[in-house]
Amino acid sequence: MSRTLTRIARSLLPPLAVDLVRGLVRRLSSVRAPEWEYVPSGWRTNDPRIKGWNVQNVLDTQRAKWPHFLESVRGTGPLGLSHEALKSYEHDYAVHNTYMTYAYVLALAARKKDRISLLDWGGGIGHYYVISRVLLADVEIEYHCKDLRILCQGGRELLPEANFHESEEECFGRTYDLVLASSSLHYSEDWRQIVRRLASATHSYLYITRLPIVHQAPSFVVVQRPYQHGYETEYLGWFLNRQEFLAHLNTLQMELLREFLIQERPYVFKAPEQGEYRGFLFRQRQEG
Repeated sequence: MSRTLTRIARSLLPPLAVDLVRGLVRRLSSVRAPEWEYVPSGWRTNDPRIKGWNVQNVLDTQRAKWPHFLESVRGTGPLGLSHEALKSYEHDYAVHNTYMTYAYVLALAARKKDRISLLDWGGGIGHYYVISRVLLADVEIEYHCKDLRILCQGGRELLPEANFHESEEECFGRTYDLVLASSSLHYSEDWRQIVRRLASATHSYLYITRLPIVHQAPSFVVVQRPYQHGYETEYLGWFLNRQEFLAHLNTLQMELLREFLIQERPYVFKAPEQGEYRGFLFRQRQEG
């Protein structure tokens, strides 16, 4: 198609105009599908491009960004650089909101303690361990991360003092002061079952953040194409109806303590409703 357009332009237009057409064709051919797109068929889709998160490119990309991430949390500057950022100066208010609300949650979980245990569900190669140590330097963090094997292997290499679990049974074999799920819950098809297990794993606080929610439409599924962040893969995820999500947590006897605004609003092509990311801090409901 692009060769045909260029050939037609060459036969009809002067050389300068042909060069302009050729440049336009190159730009158009490089345009990919939307980063976020509504999937009417839900989790039943069988698109071969949807390879998920368990691919070598994901680990390679996160390793490549690791030095920039470490540099961004040193010193006294704002904690506003995402570990997903391709450049070391892309400060983002949504990232700053995420880290500062996490600081509040972490301080609450560590109140009157010298040491706390943390389960980071879907924590990748351990970015939240680094952030936790920066935010609460005087408290010992016993960090546990549950993720896919390839990311756990990378995490063990970068953070040998942390604990990485490939098995759900291994990480759910105990309880924690704080259970964290940041931008991870919605990537599980059976999110209700995962929430149930996360709630049972905490003897104190459960913090689910960077969760895409909608307020009117029923929960729906999207495909995410994170090529602009360096990841050569695609994967499915939920945009959860807020009331549906909170109602389920209520059945698990989890009390909502605070809701947080994140300021992430990805545009989802053809979605029944545009959503936003929020954070939710829960505690086991006290009897009596």
